[in-house]
Amino acid sequence: AFMWSPLGSALVSIAPGGKNLTEPNVHVWRRAGAGDPGAGAGAGGEYKLQAQFCHPKLEKDKKVLQWTMDENLCARLTPEGKINLHDGADLAEAPLMELKVSNVAGFEFAPLQPKEGFHARLALFVADQRDDLQRVVGPAEVSILELSANMEGLQSSTSAKMSVPSGQVADLLWNSTGNCLIAHCQTEVDETGQSYYGGSRLAFMSQGGEVKKDITDEECQGGCVQAVSWSPTRDEFILISGFQPAKATLFSWDDRTKKLAVKKILLDKAHRNTIRFNSFGSLVCLAGFGNLAGGVDFFGREDDDYVHVSSCTANCTVSAEWAPDGRHFLTAVLAPRMRVDNGLSVWHALSGSKVSNTPFEELFDVQWRPEPNNKHPDVTQEEISQASKEDAKNVVEAGAQKKQAYRPPKARGENTNTVAQMMRGEVAAPDDDRRNRKPRRAKEDEEPEAKEAEVANRPPPPEAPAPPPPRPAATQPAKAQAQPPQAQELQAQQAQQAQQAQQAQQ
Repeated sequence: AFMWSPLGSALVSIAPGGKNLTEPNVHVWRRAGAGDPGAGAGAGGEYKLQAQFCHPKLEKDKKVLQWTMDENLCARLTPEGKINLHDGADLAEAPLMELKVSNVAGFEFAPLQPKEGFHARLALFVADQRDDLQRVVGPAEVSILELSANMEGLQSSTSAKMSVPSGQVADLLWNSTGNCLIAHCQTEVDETGQSYYGGSRLAFMSQGGEVKKDITDEECQGGCVQAVSWSPTRDEFILISGFQPAKATLFSWDDRTKKLAVKKILLDKAHRNTIRFNSFGSLVCLAGFGNLAGGVDFFGREDDDYVHVSSCTANCTVSAEWAPDGRHFLTAVLAPRMRVDNGLSVWHALSGSKVSNTPFEELFDVQWRPEPNNKHPDVTQEEISQASKEDAKNVVEAGAQKKQAYRPPKARGENTNTVAQMMRGEVAAPDDDRRNRKPRRAKEDEEPEAKEAEVANRPPPPEAPAPPPPRPAATQPAKAQAQPPQAQELQAQQAQQAQQAQQAQQ
């Protein structure tokens, strides 16, 4: 796998780990033209190997390196579960500081904007403690550290800390301003036995620790979290919770009043497990990928609210990503998860129509080429409003064309039982009342003479042919009794002697 630093001055290549691995499998390549920390990638130059590390227990998609947004500082997760802080421009030198934590399973820098002086904010997740039978004996912990620099060097202080009943891994999600954190803690096995895919907890914590909230029991049905994601531009996030069909809820965070509130339910019951915001935060995709059918709903932000703008279906999707323009959405069917129907599709989000489809014999990965955010204009309010009106019109037309299930008249609120109405005297009996008719007689009783004449004039049936004479019984020859071999030899000798006597007489 590959990973870029925020300003593109360094490229990290990561190879899978192994139990007896002794050679480095994490390599840091720095561009030759890059300057001091925070200077970016520079004007050009080749990438040269700067540092390398060995992580024998490195798992897939596990983060081991991360820079701050200005690349002044880089945090590295050691194989022993500790965090080392390095100079962002030179990871080959000795670490500037080692944090006094252990058993770290995840870390994430807050997206703080660069300013005068050095200041960074780091979230840490420490996994729970378990015995030999994998039973929880100690809770997991989520903490927020403030990092600063003075004449004595780097300084760290804990600003907030929260315990979670259980958690082996966690996704640490900062909001766009870096003043509150969501920790999606997960376990491999659900101890309650409600979910086959393991257990999950959702912890919310403000930067200063004023608000600490476990929203799993309050908002998640049975403690099942399908997906959660912050808006890239606002203090609000979407949570998909509950067993399928799940519920998608929009939450808002007010940093001034320190309150977290439910703003809107986007989908009450839908098979969805994926959330993708575009880079502007103006459009969001709620989809059901993986083992779900591939249903996709696009919502647009209009006047401080999200409205539904379009829908589509992307079957067997493995990877999904917004285009840099924020208007098109890429879905891909990748190997090795899917061995057939590999390919990529591009969708126009405002209309839900497929604008491109490219099949491949075998496709392993696909990504958009990064572009500056200011290169493309954001989706306007007029476009979202028009798309919402077109979507509502399409829903009405589809509902009118949809076949309705049969319902009896009583269920439709109609009273069409004429017999009951006549018995109550509400409706007059019809003029051709069949009850006054004479009983219908058989045809034989009405016209006996005509039937007798027809029978008399009917020609006689042809005579049947005489039956064939009986066949004589077949005589079966009596079965010869089996003779012993000595008797057969005696008879043969007698016959031979008789033949010789007859020849002598001649």
